[in-house]
Formats: sequence, structure tokens, C-alpha cells
Amino acid sequence: MSNPFIKGEPEPEKSVPENSPTVLLSHADAYIHERIKAQPKTRQALDVRVEETFDAGRHRLTLPKELDVFLKKYTFHWIFKKEQAISEACDVKGWVLVNRTHFPELPHHLFSVTGSIERGDLILAFMTLERAERLRKIPGLESKRAVMARLHAHQGNPDFYVPTDRSEEGDQSSVIGL
Repeated sequence: MSNPFIKGEPEPEKSVPENSPTVLLSHADAYIHERIKAQPKTRQALDVRVEETFDAGRHRLTLPKELDVFLKKYTFHWIFKKEQAISEACDVKGWVLVNRTHFPELPHHLFSVTGSIERGDLILAFMTLERAERLRKIPGLESKRAVMARLHAHQGNPDFYVPTDRSEEGDQSSVIGL
């Protein structure tokens, strides 16, 4: 009979089989499980691991360098990883989430477990450059249309004061009180 409290007798290590089921109770548990599986499996592997160097001047949301070849045809956009934000971006505005099926030539290290490119609480989406340009111009066009609709709304109404600008007529306009 072996006693684990006696110094001379080491207790044999129990190994957990890799195929044992894991119970994930929350998103945080799933994230921790993903991180643990991605870590080096032994301390020796940690000692041998090559340290990556990071460019301090590069923002963490800068697109991966591997996507630079696609910038002539597509535009990319980070979307907040919440259901409402993803639904609005994809269903209303037409963004498509970047995944392995759309970009099979990209290295696998860019993709997360979901098959998409993620950075913190953001997920990467893309659309064609022409569509993105049209989408970017919509707020400016709507604003201009609203201003033009109100420009002459009170013209001819005696209840509203309409200032006159005499500088166009050649007189110098003077502002009282300045």
C-alpha cells in the first residue's frame, strides 16, 4: 500500500485522454478551452517556441498583410461581434463575413475556430469596392437632399424673417454687434 504523504514514494501521474468530452457552460469557457488547445502541450515545447516580434507602430485592427492583394477589388470592414451588429451589417448593408471558403489561399493561422478572421470583439467582413463606395456616398446624398428640401421652405411666408445678403448686390454687408 503506497502512502502519497511519504516523501520517498512519488505518486504516478494520471493522464487525461485527449478524446474525453469537455463541458462548455459559457462563451468564456469556450474561449478558454480554445486558448488551452492552442497553447504548447509541454513545458519543453514552450522553451523551444520561437518568439514573435510585433511592430509597435502597427495598430491591432490593421488588416493582415495577406489581404493586401485583395484591396484592389474588395474593401474590408471590422464589425462588432454582437448579433444585432452582425445582422445589420450583413442583412441591411450587404457585408459578407470573411471566411476560409471565400479566401482559401490565406494561411490558416489568420482564421479562428469559427472560420472567420477575428480581433478581440470584432469580426472582419468584406464587399466589392464599387458597392462600398455607393454605400459610403448615401449619407452625404441624403443630407444634401434634406437641406435642399428645406432651403426655400419658408419663402414667401410673412411669419418668418428672411435675412437678405446685400454683399451679392455690391454693398458691403455689416453685422451689428461685432
